[in-house]
Amino acid sequence: MDSAEPDIHPDDPDFDIRLDRHGDVALLSLAGRLDGVACLILQQYVVNALVSRIPPLLVMDLTCLTAIDGRGCDIVSSASQHARAADGRLIVIDGGVLPGHAVDDLELFPSVADALIELTGFRQ
Repeated sequence: MDSAEPDIHPDDPDFDIRLDRHGDVALLSLAGRLDGVACLILQQYVVNALVSRIPPLLVMDLTCLTAIDGRGCDIVSSASQHARAADGRLIVIDGGVLPGHAVDDLELFPSVADALIELTGFRQ
């Protein structure tokens, strides 16, 4: 991690990721700092989620992230593009951590519940 990088603070909590399944929908919940090695971990989870079901249906909850670096933004954007290319969807719950330019091509929803309703067609 480059300590000179903006919005990344060494006292932020460590990265954590949780994968849950809601029917055909994979839910990735991220917490802490998404930078450095955390990006490699996220990339592996995303690849697995994108290939585990065709078309892929994925929700990525970023509301508990404290910071995200450029590589993390690129992974989220790339995952969205790959999901669409496979006739699937990636819905992102941002929570305000993504920089403005990073959300241009993302499908954003206000909550995990709303995203799951959208992708499954019924309330969980």
